[in-house]
Amino acid sequence: MKSPQTFTYLFLQNSQDFASSNAMTQQLQDEFDSSVENAEAWMKAIQERLSINDNTKGPRSALEARLKETEKIRVLEPEGSLKIDLILVKADAALRSISEEKKHEILSKLKDIKALWEETAIYITHCHSRIEWVWLHWNEYLKAQDEFYTWIHNMSVTLEPDIELQLGLKEKQWQLSHAQVLLNDVLNQSVLLERLLEEAASLFSRIGDSSVDEDVQKKMKMEYEKIRELAELLQMQ
Repeated sequence: MKSPQTFTYLFLQNSQDFASSNAMTQQLQDEFDSSVENAEAWMKAIQERLSINDNTKGPRSALEARLKETEKIRVLEPEGSLKIDLILVKADAALRSISEEKKHEILSKLKDIKALWEETAIYITHCHSRIEWVWLHWNEYLKAQDEFYTWIHNMSVTLEPDIELQLGLKEKQWQLSHAQVLLNDVLNQSVLLERLLEEAASLFSRIGDSSVDEDVQKKMKMEYEKIRELAELLQMQ
């Protein structure tokens, strides 16, 4: 038969074990909550940085700055994945030690933070890709525009009227044939010009910059028309 002292000892021991178990359970819950709060604050900060840079309007220098900033954010994406992994570890430990009625709270928070991370990861990718797409298209447009104006310059030189010379029949035939070749080149260039103008209009709708506005588009048309008129005039001579 156990003595009263033994029962008292066992009671105290059980109470201490229960208190220790409760303290451990609470610690696990606190660690889970802390990891969720930390990740949530980080994700919201990332989304705030993205929202500041999620804009393609303005000059080229501004777009380049946004591209660099979203690239820096994109590099941070693995850090977000690590935070989610840590939360899963903390959640697993907490779920093993808490009562059934408290598990719902843990699972609800877990669901919400996973959804927030999915939203953040998608935003990181889409924001960077959208700005990068505009940046690359702007580069291609500028390259094509440079090639267009180089062609304009070269054709202007080629189509300059020569001093009247006494040409024989063969020379006149060659001149007529050459003029037709030049005119065909000019007419073929009209297709490329249309594509260039379409790209300029598309870019202008996204960036709103004066380097691709309607005045610039009109200027390219006028430059082309001058060349076309010269080529047609040469072909008629």
